[in-house]
Amino acid sequence: MGDSSLFLTRILDVLCDGGDKIAFAHRSRSMSYRETFDTLRRLHATLKSEGISPGQTVAITGGNMPETILLQIAAQLRGARVIHVENGVPLDDLQADHVLSSDPDGPLLLAGNGAKTSHADIVMPGKVETLFAVENGEPVRYDETYEELARTIEPHTGEPQRILLIAPMSHPIGNRITVKALLAGDTVVLHERTREPLRSASAQGPGE
Repeated sequence: MGDSSLFLTRILDVLCDGGDKIAFAHRSRSMSYRETFDTLRRLHATLKSEGISPGQTVAITGGNMPETILLQIAAQLRGARVIHVENGVPLDDLQADHVLSSDPDGPLLLAGNGAKTSHADIVMPGKVETLFAVENGEPVRYDETYEELARTIEPHTGEPQRILLIAPMSHPIGNRITVKALLAGDTVVLHERTREPLRSASAQGPGE
């Protein structure tokens, strides 16, 4: 376990042990830590069946919802690098093996390279890497950031604090706030988002 990512180890422990505390809240929808952990397990199993494996790159789009950060963690548990995509960044510019959507109303797998790898379980990765493909700027890279948060963020005792998330999880700031809140056992209150699905250039009609 000494070579395992401390971030992944801690986040799994927090989600598994959180019980009925609310992890995410958005309007009438809420997810307890137990439900969040179960959702992560289901997403991980799905990514495993899709052949997502160590060394691959997974792009994630979909907006401010629990599944966005859970897809990130599930892909990282598979040993993949993650790229978060904001609205306005064309999908065709990405060098990704798979493109996933966290929108529960749409398909999970938007695009893939068709390659299938072994479905055998993998050893916990030693590190994670996330890139943020922000509009009109160079990608921002997080790796040691997560490990540092796992080393420094302590769980809050008593009732969880409510953390209002306005920045999108696909942005470095919103992503870091979400991770910090979960590591502390707090509740992430999701700000209303605008639904603007990303489109690839090939999906655009003439004159668009």
